[in-house]
Amino acid sequence: MGFCFASFVMALGIALVTNSNLGTTPITSLPYALGAIFTLSLGTATFLLNLLFVALQKVLLRKEFSPAHLLQLPAVLLFSVFIDICMWLTRPLVTDVYPLQILLCLTGCGVLGLGISLEIVSNATVQPGEGIVIAIAYRARKIFGNIKVLFDLSLVALAAGLSFAVLHNVVGLREGTVIAAVLTGFCVRFFSRWTRHLTPFFHCRKLIRH
Repeated sequence: MGFCFASFVMALGIALVTNSNLGTTPITSLPYALGAIFTLSLGTATFLLNLLFVALQKVLLRKEFSPAHLLQLPAVLLFSVFIDICMWLTRPLVTDVYPLQILLCLTGCGVLGLGISLEIVSNATVQPGEGIVIAIAYRARKIFGNIKVLFDLSLVALAAGLSFAVLHNVVGLREGTVIAAVLTGFCVRFFSRWTRHLTPFFHCRKLIRH
């Protein structure tokens, strides 16, 4: 239940940032571009791309890929459904007034940071977008944080390249993408001061990430 709530909060944060019309989050940039190219909802594109991430984990981890990794599939299915629901719920907030767009983007970053901190506390499973980074870091014997930065940058670059090549326009990447990239991590650390005390409520062991 705690993981479901965390997934909904994360989806709400992504929807708020995306519906600010100032660009989407780095991790959502490629699904957004694919959705624009193939006329898919953001949730559907997110789910399909994350299926690929799970398959890539299988390739990278080989015999070390366990049935527990497959828990990422229902997790991302739920998350993808929540994204589409939240995109619909936040649609009335769409505005052309720039200060309000900035406010919506900043609010989304805060909500996303809260959701991520709750997901860490829930300690149930990880989303495939994080699972693939863990697999790459493990196989390459590199620090997770460094691989995460490179992975997010790669998604943004792919989103820009694909959308420009197919649509002749870069979609989903604006100043809001930069704001989300910079601010979300700070929000996670800020909210983690309090969400870590919810560990007994989530009925799971405490997970500390550095």
